[in-house]
Amino acid sequence: MGLTDKSALHLHKQRCDLHPVVLFSIIDHYSRREGGQERVIGTLLGYEVEGVVQICSCFPVPHTETEEQVAVNTDFHATMLHLHQRVHPKQKVVGWYSTGEEVNDSSMLFHDFYGQDVERPVHLLLDLGLGERRMSCKAFVSSNLAFGEMCLGTVFEEMSLIIVNNESDRVGIDTLLKASGEASHAANNTSPQDVDSLEITIKKLLRTLDGGMEYVDKVKSGVVTADHSVIGLMQEMMAAAPRLPASNFDAMFNSQVQDMLMVVYLANLTRTQLALAEKLQAVTISAANE
Repeated sequence: MGLTDKSALHLHKQRCDLHPVVLFSIIDHYSRREGGQERVIGTLLGYEVEGVVQICSCFPVPHTETEEQVAVNTDFHATMLHLHQRVHPKQKVVGWYSTGEEVNDSSMLFHDFYGQDVERPVHLLLDLGLGERRMSCKAFVSSNLAFGEMCLGTVFEEMSLIIVNNESDRVGIDTLLKASGEASHAANNTSPQDVDSLEITIKKLLRTLDGGMEYVDKVKSGVVTADHSVIGLMQEMMAAAPRLPASNFDAMFNSQVQDMLMVVYLANLTRTQLALAEKLQAVTISAANE
């Protein structure tokens, strides 16, 4: 008689398909966590087809975790699940997620909580690769470790995890990568040195204009002999400038400045609204925890 795992024969054949939107949601949840919170947890939603668990969506769940106790906001979980299933009635709870490097002692308590909703909950562990580590994602299921008929405990067994995407996912990811590349390129090309260089260029242009006006005055007064090549360049420059009355040019310039200021105002207003919404959400979650 030796150690046996009653469910290992079934579980090792199980596979988990993960949709990319879940990873983005978990990363967003972690980036918005409260100060001092080491990890975040949440509910995984999807369905199971022929032993393959499809993880399609997720939502965060507030929790507290200390050395003395672990608590989950069950009311928040139930409310979010009800709202989600009103939109996606076919999706059900398939497990839970957490961030971190490894499964710890508290993970079993969370796993038992989600075991009330699903027979074999999946635990998705996302290591964000902070520091010098590489980002990784693993999926686990629990199995009972027994000695004969005596149950000695529960262990986590890693299962096969595949990240899948459909056409809409590929379009979204390609767009994000393209936007990220453009933003990175713009960030690399827009630096304090570039701003200083722009200021230097404008000052140099003003000095050049002053020099040109001084040269014209000297030619008119006969102090300097006119250089036909210089005169030709100045004529080309004047021909390239728009021929507008001063009043029209001032109106056009002021209109463009006002448009730019309006865009800046709307951007700041949107940023303020988003910050206020985040604060209200944090207060709501804090009130629900109390």
